[in-house]
Amino acid sequence: MQEQLLVVEDDVVLQLSLSALLRRDGLAVIAARSVAEARMQLLRERPSVVLLDVGLPDGSGFELIETLNATPEPPLVIVTTGSDSLSTVVEALRLGAFDFLIKPINNDLLRAAVQRAVEHFQLRRSAREIERLRAHEEAMRATARAAAHHISQHLTVIMGETQLLHEEIDDPEVRAGLERILRATEQAAQTLIELRAARHFVVLDPSNPNGILDLNAAGEGDPE
Repeated sequence: MQEQLLVVEDDVVLQLSLSALLRRDGLAVIAARSVAEARMQLLRERPSVVLLDVGLPDGSGFELIETLNATPEPPLVIVTTGSDSLSTVVEALRLGAFDFLIKPINNDLLRAAVQRAVEHFQLRRSAREIERLRAHEEAMRATARAAAHHISQHLTVIMGETQLLHEEIDDPEVRAGLERILRATEQAAQTLIELRAARHFVVLDPSNPNGILDLNAAGEGDPE
C-alpha cells in the first residue's frame, strides 16, 4: 500500500521541491502552506507521516503537533526548522515529533528520515492489527468455552432427570422412550467431546504453541 505524506511548508519553491523528491521515492504527497491548510488536509486525508515546518504564517507547527497527538492514530511528525536552536529541537521532541531536520534540508537525510518514519508507522499499524486479532480470538475462545459449558450443563440436567424418571416409571412404552432420550443425550455428550478433540473452528492463536484455538479448553468448569 502506498503511504501518504503531508508536506507543510510555506516556502512555495521548497514545498514543490520536497514534494517532487518524495514522490519520486514512491510516496503519495499532499501539501499545505499554513496551519489552517494543514488542518483542512488532515480532515480529508490520513497521512502516515507529516513533514512539518515549525514557522508558519498563521501560527506555530507545534500547535499542529498537539492537535495530531489528540487523534486516535496520529501520523508521525518530522519537524523542519531554519533554527538550529537546541530549545526548538527539544520542544519538538517533547511534543512527540518523531525526528527533526535543520534547513537547508539535505536530500539524503530527508529520504532517510522519511523512510524510517514510514517503516515505524507501518510497524505500529501492524502491532495494532495484531492486538485487534488477539482480542477477536479471545472473544471467540470465550464464546466457545461458554457454549461448551452451557451445553454440558443442559445435557447433565437432561440425563439426570431422565434417569430418575426411568427408575420411577413402570410403563414399558414410557421407559422405552426415556431410554431413547438417554441414548440421544449420551450421543450429544459424545459429539461435544469429539468436537473438542477434532478442534473444529480452527483459528490462529499466537499464544498457543500449536498456533490454533484449542477447544479442549472450552471444557474448563464443565460439570462432571
